[in-house]
Amino acid sequence: MQLTTPFSKSKSRTSEELSGVVNSAKTLLANIRFMSVDNPVHSIVITSAVPNEGKTFVAANLTSAIATSGHSVLVVECDMRRRSMAHTLGVHAQHGIYSVLAGEVPLTQAVVSLKTPGMYFLDAEPHIPNPSDLMNSHRFQKLIEQALDTYEYVIFDTPPVGTFVDAAVLGTKVDAVFMVVRENFTKKAEVAAAAEQLKKSGCNLAGVVMNYCERRRSEYYYEYYYSKNGHNDSDAPSRAGRRPITDEPVPQRPVPRRPVPSRPSRQQAAADDTNSLAAARQQAQEQPAPTRAVSMGSGDPSDTDIYIRLAESASASSESQRRIIPRAVPSIDEDI
Repeated sequence: MQLTTPFSKSKSRTSEELSGVVNSAKTLLANIRFMSVDNPVHSIVITSAVPNEGKTFVAANLTSAIATSGHSVLVVECDMRRRSMAHTLGVHAQHGIYSVLAGEVPLTQAVVSLKTPGMYFLDAEPHIPNPSDLMNSHRFQKLIEQALDTYEYVIFDTPPVGTFVDAAVLGTKVDAVFMVVRENFTKKAEVAAAAEQLKKSGCNLAGVVMNYCERRRSEYYYEYYYSKNGHNDSDAPSRAGRRPITDEPVPQRPVPRRPVPSRPSRQQAAADDTNSLAAARQQAQEQPAPTRAVSMGSGDPSDTDIYIRLAESASASSESQRRIIPRAVPSIDEDI
């Protein structure tokens, strides 16, 4: 989508400065969209604490960012004592907001179409008496509703809060209020007083937009990725010796697979254990029982030797799966 040239009072801005303004406006629009997903913001009041902070500049470029993103937007001149939006946009309207409120012309006839598709402007006649009372009227409320039915977004450029109460009055009728603060220009006490006045009036002070900020290197992050010709390959590694990038599949080297030994099933393992136990019992029964001669103290081994068989002990050891080691039975003559 083609971007339009940002609106600015200075005609000596470089292309990098203009690109920075466009990117900043689109970043502001993205923050507004994502700040309230459940309750989208469609009507916005742009104001400031004191004059000469660039609120009209911010309102015009925010309107352009909305239009270039594919949405219809109407910017309304509500700084009726010091009208500057028409000069910033470079347009001239035959009718204004007072004619619409008085019922002389319909809203669609008073609105002026701009060069950017989807971008519209409603000017204000000079010397309108009591602007704050006019914004607090029921007719102005109906004008806001009619504008929101026709356009997706409506932006109101209002006078500074520290000078007039117009922004505080109109802020209660819109979705969000944004206060423009000029860096190294506005005093902290003035900003705090303006914010307090907006909050006391019941406005939804959604945020603060910093303007006239010092240019920092981080704002030109595009140069990190792209150069003037669209690419920056000066630091790219050499491609010599690399395989050319094609759509053909890369042949894969076959990987030998080792045979995986099969694991026996649970039934087979249980049967093997049962067979091993039965074989051990049979082997224990077939072996002869060990014997040992024990002297009874007569001195004649042929008469006094008694052979004690340990067959029962061997049989008991096979049943309990425990090996019983036979020990020598002491002689009667020996001291026990």
